[in-house]
Amino acid sequence: MSKNPTPPRHPQRVTGIDVGQGNAVTLQKSMPIQLTLWQTFLPGDPKTEDYSNTVELYDAVPKYFASKKRMAEQRKDGRFLNSLKQPFRHKGKDYVVKITPARIEEKDGSEKEYYPSWREELVEEALKKLACDQLNGVYLNGVAGVQFTLYELRKELKSRGHDIHLDDLLKSLMICRRAHIVITTYADDGSEAFMDSSIFPTLLVSKRREWEKNPRGARCYVQFNPLVTQSITRLTYRQFDYVTFMTFQHQLARWFHKRLSHNYTQASLLTPYEIKMSTIVRDSALVNARRVRDQARYIADSLDELKAKQILLNYQKKMMAGKRGKIEDILYTLVPDPFFTGQITKANARNKFLFTEAQGLPEERDREFLGNRRA
Repeated sequence: MSKNPTPPRHPQRVTGIDVGQGNAVTLQKSMPIQLTLWQTFLPGDPKTEDYSNTVELYDAVPKYFASKKRMAEQRKDGRFLNSLKQPFRHKGKDYVVKITPARIEEKDGSEKEYYPSWREELVEEALKKLACDQLNGVYLNGVAGVQFTLYELRKELKSRGHDIHLDDLLKSLMICRRAHIVITTYADDGSEAFMDSSIFPTLLVSKRREWEKNPRGARCYVQFNPLVTQSITRLTYRQFDYVTFMTFQHQLARWFHKRLSHNYTQASLLTPYEIKMSTIVRDSALVNARRVRDQARYIADSLDELKAKQILLNYQKKMMAGKRGKIEDILYTLVPDPFFTGQITKANARNKFLFTEAQGLPEERDREFLGNRRA
């Protein structure tokens, strides 16, 4: 690990007001070696700054709502939303996610509820990218997180083509803090397993007068969802092309890019990726049309964008008919672009490099970490 700066041995304290509940909190800030590995990309790669990490299971959870128009239509009295339940499958295992909307106080003093949407997705992804910087990524009370200024976050988003007004940026942070997600599955013995947390379990934001006076220096802190920490601890994340991801206009194209980057580890022209339309609809929760032809049209728009960004070389469709010849599903065969297969080759090499580095960790301190990775 000599290639990396030595992380501080003694934790520091961070004190602030958690905007989720309004109470004062004191967090211990540290940087364990597992976080250093998360921030380590292949030495000598000139495009290191282009990369971030996908997160096992968490990135597969369909937690971002697809349409602000539909969200507005679903509000009762223009204010309140029901909780959402969405089944999805990840690596052959069935899950259900329940999303409880965030209640936000508007400028006029009224309250309105929001599901996490495309804007919160981009904000969270930008923060995870900032956490790849060894000056920003930290552990807060044993949970992975990031320290940042609102100026840094807004600058990062703007550099990726998403110039978000400061008030909207603060609202997105609040939605991520207050929107609640519960992930449920069932173990082989019939017992129920779950993860119950907000997107950001803790959010400390500088007071307005502080960041207005010193926008580049007033620090904020976010704790990531516990599944992010779990993935960092178990080394189950994967490198992906963050810069390209942030340029996609279609929310479903971003979903495809993450899924392929994390799961399609054997990507090549000789091993295309197959996926059914019904799987896309179920696992993304982003295809809201009811008619098969409208679903297919929306999916095609996203796949065409993947082609334009050199993720796919091409794709084919095979109609799957049911009784009386009615089209019930579509099988998509995705052929990767050589540019994308190169990205996957780099990600595979980086995973091998990180596991080699992790084997040098003291076994008594990291027994669970290495054991989970080998499993």
